[in-house]
Amino acid sequence: MKYEIKIKGKTKKQVTKLNLSGCGLTDFPENIFDYPNLTKLVLSNNRIKVIPKEILNLKKLKVLDLANNEIKVLHGAVFRLPKLQTLNVYGNQIRKFPKQLYESSIQTLVVSKNPLEGEELAKLQDKCEVVCATKGQTANLDETTVEPEQMEDNNKVNANNSIVEKKMEKKHSIFISYSHDDEKWLKKVLKVLKPLQRYYDSVDIWSDKKIMASDVWKEEIDSALGNANIAILLVSPDFMASDFITNEELQPILSKAVVEGTKILNLILRPTALLDESGILKYQAVNDPKKPLSGMTEFEQETTLVKMVETITEIIKRKQTEDETEKRKRNSSNASNTIADEGAVRDIVRKYKG
Repeated sequence: MKYEIKIKGKTKKQVTKLNLSGCGLTDFPENIFDYPNLTKLVLSNNRIKVIPKEILNLKKLKVLDLANNEIKVLHGAVFRLPKLQTLNVYGNQIRKFPKQLYESSIQTLVVSKNPLEGEELAKLQDKCEVVCATKGQTANLDETTVEPEQMEDNNKVNANNSIVEKKMEKKHSIFISYSHDDEKWLKKVLKVLKPLQRYYDSVDIWSDKKIMASDVWKEEIDSALGNANIAILLVSPDFMASDFITNEELQPILSKAVVEGTKILNLILRPTALLDESGILKYQAVNDPKKPLSGMTEFEQETTLVKMVETITEIIKRKQTEDETEKRKRNSSNASNTIADEGAVRDIVRKYKG
């Protein structure tokens, strides 16, 4: 099936977002595959039953909105999309998700108004953030924060609590800012950081090495900066001399540190001037600016990099402790509310018994 798509002023390769919501579609339009650079595709409020395996052609897709269709089974190809992060299947007829989901890059899954069993929902929550939209509402994945639906039976209440807990387990996204002239140091940093991802599932490490040739590199950097809660700065004269780093990376990072509490770690690679003026030295330095890595022995360099990893590990563990404390407070509050509700019921029973 083909559906007429008209977009003024753009070639098919220039289109990155496509909204075909409420178009009365009964099949997935084949000509969507003519738009290879789509990052967001909205097909909500139609009557689509099947998503074809050819969706794999949309390799840049990050957001897929299939809310309020008639889908019973999702093809595993959907979850082999390399960049897909958000999937909205609100208001379909899905009972179970394919095993490919558990190997996918999905981070957020909107599943309300599907006949999912509790066991299936629990499995999904172990994989990603599972969101339930407010009753009667279709989730707008760009503009609306979707809150869990108010539930009545105990099983659903427990699932709701798990959703809140999952939201607390935010990824620790580490952004590495460096000059390409210091690439040899980046390789050492990436190597020493890699074990973090083995022992802490919540860690994501980003450098511009993740940008593929076909990506819009500025958008990728902006997105990574927006997600980062830890930033590592590989400081050198080349780093300080780069206008792009100063304007497009360093300033946003310093702003996030002030506004959002992003943790900044400075790794001083080579003797560098004007560090005070840059504002960098306000934040934690892994090594003394007067003792850059380039002047150290190999053993001293490795020791310094290990110190950096230990600092990041402390940040992660501190966040985990905060989450556990918040979880206990919430559980205590829920227990108190339950006791209060039971007391109210007893009062009503006594009243009517006279």
